[in-house]
Amino acid sequence: MRLDPQAIEALRILGQVLAENGRSFVLIGATVPWLLLDLRQGRESGSRATYDMDAAIETETWEDFNRLRRRLSQAGFQLGSAPHQLRFGEEVSIDLIPFGPGLVQGDRLVWPETDTVMSALGLEEAFECAIAEEIAPGFLVPIVQIPGLVLLKIIAYKDRPEERARDLTDVVYCFEHYEEEFETSRRFDLAGFVVNGRELQFDDAGAYLLGNDVAKLAKPKSLIVVKKFLEGIPDEYARPIGQVLAEEGLVLNNERRRAELFQLFRVFAAGLHDEEISHRG
Repeated sequence: MRLDPQAIEALRILGQVLAENGRSFVLIGATVPWLLLDLRQGRESGSRATYDMDAAIETETWEDFNRLRRRLSQAGFQLGSAPHQLRFGEEVSIDLIPFGPGLVQGDRLVWPETDTVMSALGLEEAFECAIAEEIAPGFLVPIVQIPGLVLLKIIAYKDRPEERARDLTDVVYCFEHYEEEFETSRRFDLAGFVVNGRELQFDDAGAYLLGNDVAKLAKPKSLIVVKKFLEGIPDEYARPIGQVLAEEGLVLNNERRRAELFQLFRVFAAGLHDEEISHRG
């Protein structure tokens, strides 16, 4: 299964319009694990094969953002009811997140039309780590890499934990499948490695590597948010773990899965901490 041709066309037009105006974008959101993990490894994508996409776009001011929206409307998009929403055709939608120094106030974006407030942390890192990936023959799209995606999703969850539980399931999915390719996986380099008093298993090693890579990527303020998030998971009965169980459609007394989730978050935290110590050294 590949990305739907209509979604590809929407991204093609988005890239063209932004390039004409000297702007760039990076694909973020739930589509990314599907593109970078599932398709590469030949897995069925399930709900991740979505027609709903998210893109962070480079803009200077809110006036600039609105001008780009009008230009995209002229190029075939339909404007949604909210200022960040665009639709293309019958099924494809793209949420645009503007990012630029003229928009960010105190590390936050305040949407002028709705007074909606969201954290802008992690967006700079998303642009920095983006790599142009081929999503159709000869068509490259800049996509945030998995460490940048995990960083964004943890920040988004911490910003609005009641609304963003779904982000946690994407984070866990990345823990479970990051660097999983059998022949080239860095997980094998961790054979015999001890984390939190126990030998690291292949199934947990992706979370540790992600902790390393997020620590390398994150700016100091973003890293503080990640640490505060992890401090809120002191045991397997912490609220985020219950939210993941609920999102996965599992009963809250599924103790085996609860323990697995807690272990993944602990291993991720250890990787984050170890890379920080290594970097300081």
